Amino acid sequence: MANRHEFSTSTRKQALLRSTKRCEAVGSWYGLPEGLRCSNDLSLGVQYDHLILDANSKDNSLDNCRAVCPKCHGWKTRNRDTPLAAKTVRQSFLGMKTRVKAKIPSAPKSPKPKADKLPVPSARPLFAQARTEA
Repeated sequence: MANRHEFSTSTRKQALLRSTKRCEAVGSWYGLPEGLRCSNDLSLGVQYDHLILDANSKDNSLDNCRAVCPKCHGWKTRNRDTPLAAKTVRQSFLGMKTRVKAKIPSAPKSPKPKADKLPVPSARPLFAQARTEA
């Protein structure tokens, strides 16, 4: 899995400093027990992951960047990002239309009061006749 290049060099450096060179993967997003951090040593390999999928967030900030080990990044890509990206593509292909399975019945409407009949205007020609002067 190749590194993500959407993050600037400055953002990647800041994420690595923030991580103290330990994997920042936490919890079920990365296939770990809830609240548990991976903490693998990143000196053997580091990848920069969009916590919220880039295709959905377009956020390349430090808040959305995680310095993670290749194992955690691969798990999240296979189990979270790829299915979510496929869903995003399907929705954009369908024009974000949602299917309604059943029509929800509404409350019966009360009858509208009958309005007094208004006079019907007299018919007028659509085009005025051209006047010809001799």
